[in-house]
Amino acid sequence: MKHILKIAALMVVPMMGMAQKKFVLDGELKTGTTEKLYLFYMDGQGKQVTDSASVLKNHFQFKGTLTEPTLVFLTRSPHPERAAEGDYTQMYLEPSKMKLEFQDDNLKNYTLTGSKLDAEHKQLELEKSAIRKGMEPISQAYAAKNKEYSRAERELEALEKKVKLLSEEAASIKNQFEPFNERAAQIDMTFIKSHPQSFLSPYLLMFRMNNLSLEETETLFAGFSKEVQNSRFGKDISEKLAESRSGAVGKTAPVFSTTDIDGKALSLSDFSGKYVLLDFWASWCVPCRKGNPHLIKLYQQYKSKGFEIIGIADDDSKPEKWHKAVEQDEIGIWKHILRGAKFDGTNFDLSKDVTKGYGVSSLPTKVLIDPQGVIIGRYGGGNGGSDEQLDAKLAEVFK
Repeated sequence: MKHILKIAALMVVPMMGMAQKKFVLDGELKTGTTEKLYLFYMDGQGKQVTDSASVLKNHFQFKGTLTEPTLVFLTRSPHPERAAEGDYTQMYLEPSKMKLEFQDDNLKNYTLTGSKLDAEHKQLELEKSAIRKGMEPISQAYAAKNKEYSRAERELEALEKKVKLLSEEAASIKNQFEPFNERAAQIDMTFIKSHPQSFLSPYLLMFRMNNLSLEETETLFAGFSKEVQNSRFGKDISEKLAESRSGAVGKTAPVFSTTDIDGKALSLSDFSGKYVLLDFWASWCVPCRKGNPHLIKLYQQYKSKGFEIIGIADDDSKPEKWHKAVEQDEIGIWKHILRGAKFDGTNFDLSKDVTKGYGVSSLPTKVLIDPQGVIIGRYGGGNGGSDEQLDAKLAEVFK
């Protein structure tokens, strides 16, 4: 019913200046169970008219004015979009005296005298009745499948809400590990500092360096023997340190070129002259997504002053989840790209991995770049600044 009303509204064109003429619609129902009927139509100025008439001894009457023959809707409900099948009908009224009768309790089975246009319309529908009859099996199948689809869609929405809630609850429980992790980290750090000749030290440092500053990690690594530095894990640390140095504050930001979420070419160099915040995140990262409202606020506050955000998502394996997260969190207002880490089922191809040039080892991590392309701040990522420090830095540069 709601769909029909929308179509009818599009059919009516306001007729400014046309004379209003009176109409009278006398009606008679077949049964006596209906107490009131409602009439909906658009007047000559394109405004919806809603009228009602009480049913007394099966009789009712509507009076009004029309500028021309007009499509109207007659229902048993004051809310036409909720009217059940058989409780509404449509017809063409004319500026004249008309009589409306019904064959049974179904309002669609009516006879209207006094409206030439309605008679023409009913004749046209009669000529198409055989076609509509042939469409019935398809209509029934479509209605059934559409009902099934709607039910599945509701179930999916409920499941997605449950998944989101479970993810947040799991993240909250995970936070309870922190006191234990800190105690374990203290033991590891004590061992690393006191055993610079041990091959176990670089292995332990690989897992602890995410929470250390670049300078702290460099000092510990420099204290290892040459043999330990050249071990397998020593070389891994050396590589990680090189990545961290390239993405450190004061360094020129490594330029990357890729395609964005809309399939358009994007390069960091496109934003020369602006302050750019690189937001390294993922659809599965609960802390990342919890921080999106804060980023939206910052973007709205500073965009007009020359501020841009580029979201860099670790979702290469499941881009559909990336798209959905951008939509759900309403962060499509800024630029978005994928990290660029490819996996063929056996090996990773990190040749186009944007995170490597910035020394990103955990999420979320944010890197602030000035208009000259120099990194002026790192936030999050275990060893970066806080959101409050990011706020203060932006307030400073945009004052």
